[in-house]
Amino acid sequence: MFSHRKRSWQARGMECAQCGLDLTAHRGCREVVLRCPSCGAAYDLREYSAEMDDDFEEEMGFVPMDRI
Repeated sequence: MFSHRKRSWQARGMECAQCGLDLTAHRGCREVVLRCPSCGAAYDLREYSAEMDDDFEEEMGFVPMDRI
């Protein structure tokens, strides 16, 4: 059973602490990691839970994992 959902999407409003650019969410099999497309810094979702919007939550709904 394979999903045709996107493997990554722009995490609007979630900025990299190192360089200030918008992060990109990368979906794995059991987790989502936020990464900066410029400097490569990676962040745990818990660090940005307050900035998650409805579009981000919609994408997250298709990832099988423990919820925050």
